[in-house]
Amino acid sequence: MNSMRKSWRVLCMVLLLLQACSLVDHKPTYRIAFSQCVGSDAWRQTMLEEMKRELSFYPDVEFIYRDAENSSELQIQQLYELRGMHPDLIIISPNEAEPLTPVVDEIFRSGTPVIVTDRKTASGQYNAYVGADNYKIGYMAGQYLATQLGRRGTISEVTGLPGSSAAMERQRGLHDALRPHPGIRLLQQVNGQWLIDVAKAQVVQQVGKLAASDAIFAYNDQMAFGTYQALQQELPGNRIKIVGVDALPGDNNGLHFVAEKVLDASMLYPTGGKECIQTAMAILNRQPYQRENILGTLVVDSANVQLMKLQTDKIISQQRDIDKQQQLFAEQQKIFSNQQRVLNILVVSLVLAVVFAGISFYSLKANWDKNKQLEHQNHEILGQQQRILEMTKEVEQATEAKINFFTNISHEFKTPLSLILVPLEELLKNDKLPEKTNRSLTLIKKNALVLQHLVSQLIDLRRVGYEGLRIKAKRQSLLLFCSNVVQCFRPLAQQKAINLRLENEVLETTLWFDEDLLEKLLYNLLSNAFKFTPQGGEIVLRLVESGEGMLEMQVIDTGIGIAEADLPHLFEPFYQGENHAHGSGIGLTLCKEIVSLHQGHIAVHSEKTQGTTVSISLPLSNGGLDNGSGFSAAQEEVETAGVDTALPLLTHEIEMQLAGSGNIDEMEGDDLKPHSILVVEDHTEMRHFLADKLAEQFTVFMASDAKEGFRQAVEHLPDLILSDVLMPGELGTVLVRKLKSDLRTAVIPVVLLTARGTDEQVRAGLDSLADAYLTKPFNMDHLLVLANNLIGNRKILHRHFSSEVAELRPPSYIAAADKRFLNELAAVVEENIANSELNVDYLCERLATSRIQLYRKVKSLLDCSINDYISARRLRKAKLLLQQSIPVNNVAYQTGFSSPAYFSTAFKNKYGISPSAFKKNVAAAV
Repeated sequence: MNSMRKSWRVLCMVLLLLQACSLVDHKPTYRIAFSQCVGSDAWRQTMLEEMKRELSFYPDVEFIYRDAENSSELQIQQLYELRGMHPDLIIISPNEAEPLTPVVDEIFRSGTPVIVTDRKTASGQYNAYVGADNYKIGYMAGQYLATQLGRRGTISEVTGLPGSSAAMERQRGLHDALRPHPGIRLLQQVNGQWLIDVAKAQVVQQVGKLAASDAIFAYNDQMAFGTYQALQQELPGNRIKIVGVDALPGDNNGLHFVAEKVLDASMLYPTGGKECIQTAMAILNRQPYQRENILGTLVVDSANVQLMKLQTDKIISQQRDIDKQQQLFAEQQKIFSNQQRVLNILVVSLVLAVVFAGISFYSLKANWDKNKQLEHQNHEILGQQQRILEMTKEVEQATEAKINFFTNISHEFKTPLSLILVPLEELLKNDKLPEKTNRSLTLIKKNALVLQHLVSQLIDLRRVGYEGLRIKAKRQSLLLFCSNVVQCFRPLAQQKAINLRLENEVLETTLWFDEDLLEKLLYNLLSNAFKFTPQGGEIVLRLVESGEGMLEMQVIDTGIGIAEADLPHLFEPFYQGENHAHGSGIGLTLCKEIVSLHQGHIAVHSEKTQGTTVSISLPLSNGGLDNGSGFSAAQEEVETAGVDTALPLLTHEIEMQLAGSGNIDEMEGDDLKPHSILVVEDHTEMRHFLADKLAEQFTVFMASDAKEGFRQAVEHLPDLILSDVLMPGELGTVLVRKLKSDLRTAVIPVVLLTARGTDEQVRAGLDSLADAYLTKPFNMDHLLVLANNLIGNRKILHRHFSSEVAELRPPSYIAAADKRFLNELAAVVEENIANSELNVDYLCERLATSRIQLYRKVKSLLDCSINDYISARRLRKAKLLLQQSIPVNNVAYQTGFSSPAYFSTAFKNKYGISPSAFKKNVAAAV
């Protein structure tokens, strides 16, 4: 049945995918971009219409158009924008030749095909050019005017943009055509910038000079018409001949002006829009094409204007008919596409209906067979249930035996612990013991007491969970009890500079509770609060009413908080959060069991870096605690004189915390050792133990967390760093990455020393770029040998680089961070090798380090000074330049020496030969 369902799902997915594929529109095959210098005049609009008309034959081509509005700066910006769109080909009509040449060349060199139309660029770097021969147009205009004037008279010009290739070539053609006719003189030039309004305004300003002209040649028909209007306005009835360029069809264009005798003639200048698209498709389809596509031209005047007008009107009419037919074809295509989609949906629906029918029939048959199998399986399950019940009884018996064994062996721990603690007490009474020995014995005693407390917690937890512990509660003042507990923690609060206080917001604080168990609960909660609250923090034990006959105790701290991911698991046995590695993970589990025995509730609210609040709700009434809970109603008595309990275990535990929380201000042996080690360990006793042992051979610095460890590493730059992994705040692996990524500390070897010993944890530690990974418990001799080996390897590195600083490269066994530092140093020096002002201050600024740190790093890695290193690099560079036959004086300045004489002296001191002699020897050898 499952296989059939899977088959049905796969079939549906395939059919839906096929249907979706049939509905997806085809993406364009090619993308062509067109950058037009200006699109407002009729000639440019005609070019764009011709392009779009020709593109109608290529429906798979996407066309992108940009109008530069007669601005070279805007056109350059638009070309960069178009290049960023990654078109398959770009058509460019330049506004001006020189400004557009660099960007057109850059696009061409990037591999994008380029077609230049109308106007050329200065470099000629393009795939193809489409346009009329502007020189020929100017030449024809000159010949035509010479003939019309009888080879005698004056001619003025209305030019386009001076920097455009079209204007320059037309002017050159005109002048070359008139040169053989000395009777014709060029009178005046007016810059019309290709625009009718500009040309009209310029002609009006210079009409006095233009009045003596026999003819005016305007470089396009629009400027010619503007010239005509200006002359009619300023010189009514003048007989100046006006000749333009373009001869476009349509109203208010060249052919219309010639036909209406506004212009005497116009040089036909084809737009080439159709030819541009045809050339572009040939390039994209890898077909043969011409690089220079010169369009034909002719003179249009009164002799042939009517014939040209009839032909163009006919072409326009035919084009309109073609546009209508294409529109009808597109509508029919859309109808066909919709019908095809409907047909596909119907076919898919039919197939699905057939498939569903087959699946339904198969499902009915499969269900009938399945029912028979289920009947058989039900009989088997009933038999298995019976066997499971029998096995459950056996498991319960085995579990009971394991629990008894666990409880018994936990009790057995107490005997050897007593045998450890009693002799320790005797030894500690001996005043003649050395201070170091006394400190070690105190450490042993403290950890033995911690172990004893953990064993007691385990026994209590097992008793509560499996032995059905009956609490011994009585009615007493919770406020007085909490006051005694808080007083026990006062010395620890003072020592850690933590504001500890008790707050009461309840009038009635007498209720039923087991004093012994509640003491364990408060000790665990307050101990955790002190453990994770920094100096200057605050811890509050508050009594408040929670409603519904309950009284609530709140333990509030301003510590580092608990991660949100850890909150659901806090009361699970032996659970430890990511940043809460101190403890066994059973304290809160025991707290929850104690609260449950009192018929109360416990909850934890916390946010990272915002502190933690633990709330314990206890019933004000007896709630049945006097029935079957290990005490009777006769025990109900109110404690009014206060709680006189000495809290022996609680007080003793706090005293041991106080004894172990002090800092070791000075290490034995104040003499400066040849090497130094930084110990980063949050556990106070372990940190001081390692410091004591390492102080015999090394100068030891200590830090209690990763943040302080990084600060100490930057300040002291030790020879080795020894770090724990699980610490409050940042993990040790994060500290290693931070050290290795900082140029100031990247060269220092780091050893991770932690209790995390699984393969994944070891691999994660080494992936953080740690040099070594040791697990606790560890062998001290092993740690000392490892430290000496890592520091010794650094000495080998020093000697390796001390022989020839500038010419050596780091060997393969150097750490990646060391190589990166040396490579960055070499790169900065090489980049500024010719700068005679290159010094230590400049290097410190570029490498973002101080003078002392830079000196220490270079000294530790290369065993030389910064100035020696720079000098060696310069001399090595000079040696290479001299081998290339460069003059000695030039080599001296190219390598940053202040004078050739100083260079010669330094070179001879280094290589035992003068630069000139060295250069001659090289030349002779060649």
